[in-house]
Amino acid sequence: MRATYVEALPGYQIRVRFEDNISGIIDLKALIQKGIFTALQDNDLFKRVYLTDSAIAWSDELEIDLLTVYSEITGKKPEDLLNHVSDYHAAD
Repeated sequence: MRATYVEALPGYQIRVRFEDNISGIIDLKALIQKGIFTALQDNDLFKRVYLTDSAIAWSDELEIDLLTVYSEITGKKPEDLLNHVSDYHAAD
C-alpha cells in the first residue's frame, strides 16, 4: 500500500490519499503531546510533512507508519490489512 498525497492542515491534522483512492483526514493533536512527536508542535515543522515508501514523515526520526494511517482511515485492524497484502518476494 502506497500513499500518493499528504497535506498538513490546520489544527495538527493531515489529509492522506492512497493509491487505491482511499483518503481521509487524521487528527494528530493527541500524538503531538507525546515523546519525540512534541517537536511537531512547531507549526513550521508540522507543515513540512512528506511521504516515504512506508511512512508519513517530518524527518528521519519523526515518522508514522502508512499501515497505521490506512488502518485508522478505513477502520480496519492492521493485522486484517496485512492478511490481504499480496507483496511476495522470491525465496530463491
